[in-house]
Amino acid sequence: MTKIDFDQYAGRYEAMIAAQTGFFNRDNDYFVRYKVERAKELTGAADAVLDFGCGVGRAMPYFRAAFPNAGIVGCDPSADSLVIARRDNPDCRFFTPDALDPTKRFDLALASCVFHHIPPAERQDALRFCHDRLKPGGHLIIFEHNPFNPVTRHLVNTCEFDADAVLLTRRETMRRMREAGFAIAATGYCLFFPEAVAALRPLEAYLHWLPLGGQYFVSGVRN
Repeated sequence: MTKIDFDQYAGRYEAMIAAQTGFFNRDNDYFVRYKVERAKELTGAADAVLDFGCGVGRAMPYFRAAFPNAGIVGCDPSADSLVIARRDNPDCRFFTPDALDPTKRFDLALASCVFHHIPPAERQDALRFCHDRLKPGGHLIIFEHNPFNPVTRHLVNTCEFDADAVLLTRRETMRRMREAGFAIAATGYCLFFPEAVAALRPLEAYLHWLPLGGQYFVSGVRN
């Protein structure tokens, strides 16, 4: 399996995402906005926020809206992606993982569809990286593709930049987070209803137990 180099996709990442997800929602920022708003619901206030695997910084305007007074930091190994993120989000800071201050303490770290790109043997190190940069009581929220959803699997299998993807089940994510020192605070499946039936989206709050959503989330708290 070839490890994906996201530098080669930095300039066309948004267009590729729109092509993949347009059937579910024509506004491809829906997914980013949804996850940041969900993170806000799960954590409440935050003075310092880390977007772990921020890519080109698509989530930054939504973090700024949700946490207007917070220091917002993006972290990503793709240097070309960070060039775009810095250009488009001058009020945020961006670092590669090696350059991020190891003593920095965040209230919230969000990892949106990042861990399926991390080889399984390296996932615990990535979780400890996040754990060590959180304040006691800080939250790590992971969103990942649901491998039990056939539409999700098809999208992953046909997506050029998911060629290295190894999907995680919710059970694996919860187990790994516990092993890294997190207490699980909340978890559930999400993204059930496409835009054509958007009127049904309020029902999602009652369906987190149902393993049919396109993705799932796990919220862990650093002890």
